[in-house]
Amino acid sequence: MPYLHPELVLRRFSGFTREEVRPSVVGEGDEFLEAQVGSMSSTLDFLSKELGGMRDAVEAQHEALLEALDGAEQALDGVDTGAPDVRTAVADGRERLADPPADVYDHEELLLEVSSDALTAVEAELDGEAARAVRDPLYEFLRVRVTAQLEMLGRETDD
Repeated sequence: MPYLHPELVLRRFSGFTREEVRPSVVGEGDEFLEAQVGSMSSTLDFLSKELGGMRDAVEAQHEALLEALDGAEQALDGVDTGAPDVRTAVADGRERLADPPADVYDHEELLLEVSSDALTAVEAELDGEAARAVRDPLYEFLRVRVTAQLEMLGRETDD
């Protein structure tokens, strides 16, 4: 069975409610019922847009994390240390991100696990300037994540 995106299902229910159910209620003389059906359609439409926005935000975070892993690896190449555990965490992270889960919540959890694993490896193996240089790209991923979450909550960006 193919995976159906919840936002698409909600959008279709909203359209059905607005285009099929509401017109059949209009003219029955029950203004309360007409308003309730209209409200339900609007709520379903709002929820579909919110879920669609979440999926877009997680996909943008996915790309930002891949860039962060590339940046961390480049930073490692620029410092005078081998850091095998950090390199392993970066490589494992890329491998795990190659086939993300279809569920948006599981995908988001994977992103957090990969970034946490990389930061934990940096903390355990590097210090000083080397640690800062490798952390900076990973912190950029966290900045993208926080910005996306704030935008979903209605905060406008400065960009």
